[in-house]
Amino acid sequence: MVGVHSSVVGSKKRVWMISATVGALWLIVVLLSAAVSLTRLSRVQQVVLPAGVTPYIWSWAFPWPVLLPIAGAVAVTLVHAAILQIVRGAERSVATVWLATVVAGAAAGLTIDVVLVFASLVTDGWAMWALELGSRAAVGAYWGLIYGWVPALIAHRLARRDDARGAVETPSRRGWPIYAAAALAGLVLLGGAQVLGDEATQVQLRAESAASEPAPADGSVRPDPDAPGEPVPEQVEGGGVIGDGACTPERAMVLIGDVSGATGHRGMRLELMNFSDTPCTIEGYPDVAFGDQNDHLLNVTIERGASFMAPDPGPALIEIPAGSSAVAYLGWDANSTQGTLVARTVWAAVLEGEARGSKPIESDVVEGATVSVTAWALPEGGSTAP
Repeated sequence: MVGVHSSVVGSKKRVWMISATVGALWLIVVLLSAAVSLTRLSRVQQVVLPAGVTPYIWSWAFPWPVLLPIAGAVAVTLVHAAILQIVRGAERSVATVWLATVVAGAAAGLTIDVVLVFASLVTDGWAMWALELGSRAAVGAYWGLIYGWVPALIAHRLARRDDARGAVETPSRRGWPIYAAAALAGLVLLGGAQVLGDEATQVQLRAESAASEPAPADGSVRPDPDAPGEPVPEQVEGGGVIGDGACTPERAMVLIGDVSGATGHRGMRLELMNFSDTPCTIEGYPDVAFGDQNDHLLNVTIERGASFMAPDPGPALIEIPAGSSAVAYLGWDANSTQGTLVARTVWAAVLEGEARGSKPIESDVVEGATVSVTAWALPEGGSTAP
């Protein structure tokens, strides 16, 4: 029993020695390919050094140019070992070891193919299946074809050495599910490295692009596409515009004015224009929100009432003649914008519950500010509804 056990252990040890050679070859080819790509021999690089499955991507964010080839080496090692373990006595066959190298390279390439195809579905659709799927699998298989002789030669010499020693082996397929699971985990690791490396690079590129932009003239923080935050809701809960003859979106629309200022104070006029050919009625306060430089909802307190810039007439049912308008005003105190989030967009709706419209603005409404809003009212000289 001891002899049988030792022969099985020896067989598994030989499997790992051969498969580890496959992983080492993968890294060597990637390293040489990266070096050759900087020389005049780059044109023949893919013919002699096919590292296109997990190449050293110079433009990627560090350390992913290093981690991706390592993940590829781990994947081909585990896939190769699984094949040798599943096929009885494969580690003693030159042809099988060579073919296993081809399959391991193809499996790694196919993993990258699948990741890239699914990543491009949103922008390019299913047509990418025909263009991308299988291209890197072919490169991986080609790599195994031209370099598979190395582990095959090692397997041959190890087998001859054992034969010379008179070692009697009992090839065993026990434990192959573990090998298969490890191979699958290696391929998942490779796919994850491709996704994470690409995401890290995109983050770095966005950060570099933002850093290259000139600093905002008002001293506020630069836009950050990766900043946390929630988008401005295009509609919030509320009763909306109801009732016969009301100023519904089919009859009236909100027009957003520009920021105006007085010493230490700021204001903005909102106009509800009745573009229909009949009067319409409205009662209440407009719904207002602000978006910051990252297109996120800015934390601003909206208070109903008067401000330094305008009195609040209070909510009252008013009738807007055809072709005329009602007005409401926003007002706030001037704020320092140095190093803070500021409003770059104002959103407004007739009432809560209606769809908001938006307009870009330059303002000093900052995070934590308070903005007052007055009720809809007719301009000077108008009257409430009868």
